Amino acid sequence: MILTDTVNKKSPMSEIAKEAGISKSLLFHYFKNKKEFYLYLYSNVFTLMREIAADETAVTETDFFEIFLQSSKFKCKLLKLHVYSFRFMMNTFYEDDEEVARDLIGKNSDATNNSIIALLGIIDKNKFKDELDIAQLINIIGWCVEGFWKEKFRSPHLNMDEIDSGYEKIIDFFRKSTYKEEYLK
Repeated sequence: MILTDTVNKKSPMSEIAKEAGISKSLLFHYFKNKKEFYLYLYSNVFTLMREIAADETAVTETDFFEIFLQSSKFKCKLLKLHVYSFRFMMNTFYEDDEEVARDLIGKNSDATNNSIIALLGIIDKNKFKDELDIAQLINIIGWCVEGFWKEKFRSPHLNMDEIDSGYEKIIDFFRKSTYKEEYLK
């Protein structure tokens, strides 16, 4: 079992220390409580994901939906390479411990908002139908994709081909609904 899969509110620090192969006292030497340890893990896993994303992202792409498809392929790659870290990050979006959630909400919101701002800065907006609110479209797609990923994560056996196919169907639906006719060919 991987450490990020072990850390939850039901796991005592002694179990976490045992899984990490260290003493409980050493764990408490570095972290005063489980919340501090959890936030430390969050920060490190977030940094790992961001570094991998920087290596994988094609900054030359300007097609809105191709960027979303690249993002999906990137998430699938992360899931294959770092399954527990990826699951850990997904779980941070649904943290139900109020004290921890308060700290995570700002961090997750900042990351999401920064991604949206970056996306709005590079996409070719001329492909969209006139009067379309692209920022709102990003939110709607995000909600759909979030629900899709959440559903797939509940499955005991993740099927990457099924995830790719389902994600492509979502993106294709939005492409057909929002792009001008000349960009659908």
